[in-house]
Amino acid sequence: MTPFVSPAAAALWERIPADSSLIFGPLALTRNPAGIDLRHRDDAGSDASSLRSIPSTDLPGLGQVDALGRFRPNKASPNLVRGWFHTAPDAPALDAALDAMLPGGLADWYAVQSGTAAPIPWQQYADRQTGMYRNVALMNEPEAEEVARAGCHPRCCTRQRLWTVGERPPEAVMEKSAVPCLEPCALLLELARRAQKTHATEERSTIVLTQSELVILDSLFNWALEHPDASLREGDLSSPGNPRRILLLREKLLPWLPDKPLGQAH
Repeated sequence: MTPFVSPAAAALWERIPADSSLIFGPLALTRNPAGIDLRHRDDAGSDASSLRSIPSTDLPGLGQVDALGRFRPNKASPNLVRGWFHTAPDAPALDAALDAMLPGGLADWYAVQSGTAAPIPWQQYADRQTGMYRNVALMNEPEAEEVARAGCHPRCCTRQRLWTVGERPPEAVMEKSAVPCLEPCALLLELARRAQKTHATEERSTIVLTQSELVILDSLFNWALEHPDASLREGDLSSPGNPRRILLLREKLLPWLPDKPLGQAH
């Protein structure tokens, strides 16, 4: 019996170029004589002989944890384990591999390609929240933009944000990858909840810093992001050392930084 080929998988199979890789979330997809090669995007230029071959049965487990064995709540996070490759011989196999590694990514990509995607703007998403998240709708536009820039930073997620927030337009493909994000995720919602609670309940302080002192602070932020606490889980936003919270704090310094080694928040 001929296996069913989903329109999404068939379209993506044809879209992958013969002479270069398609960056698809945290993955690089490359065509070869045996089919489509999947690997970590940072291993796109590595020779296959330097990587270990992964069978399809191992793909779901591979995407569950990072290199330190910590759970990955966001499967589009760049903290996917490196050093492996998997070859999908046909479109159905590619479909299954992507479903294991990046659930929903192929469907969202195809929705955008076919013109049926309907990204949900931040305010619309926030307005429908209830319970402990109901107050995120009270954030003003600058505050919501800060949360989006920090929570959707390339260090945290490889999906291309297509939903809008305040005056900030959608991201471009080259900033992230071909995999779209059509609405804010649970991690961003929790970051917004904590930010809104802080703005509403904590007293604000005023401190005067010189330009050189601001650069020192930015260097400390960079060091903290490059050397995260190995005991911290990606989804633990209660920790002050969580990368999303560090990036959110850095957002407050951006207008005054003379140099931005982490890059302008998108």
